[in-house]
Amino acid sequence: MFEDRKEAGQKLAIALAAYKNDKPIVLAIPRGGVEVGFYVAEFLQAPLSIIMVRKLPFPYNPEAGFGAIAEDGTVFLIEDASITVPPDAIKKIIKEQNAEVKRRIKILRKGQPLPQIKDRTSS
Repeated sequence: MFEDRKEAGQKLAIALAAYKNDKPIVLAIPRGGVEVGFYVAEFLQAPLSIIMVRKLPFPYNPEAGFGAIAEDGTVFLIEDASITVPPDAIKKIIKEQNAEVKRRIKILRKGQPLPQIKDRTSS
């Protein structure tokens, strides 16, 4: 598919070249998405920012998830998540991952909010 994230970013940038003059902004998800986003932003001469989301991991298998939480607090749950994860555990995991989102904003964006995206093209 791609040799590495650099090649992926460069190919994606070329595919998005039509947006170069539309005041684009590139929002990337850590970890691998930031490197891809860097090459897209560089090619489009666009600002790059990091947007935080976290998987809601199963307690018994943290590599798999039953949902996600975004930095604005929006939660997405797989419809039948409560069948395999008790509601109290779901609440605890959401709280933990929300705290991790806030910690990462503090570290990776130095506590800064997302850039203004109104009237911008995002990719």
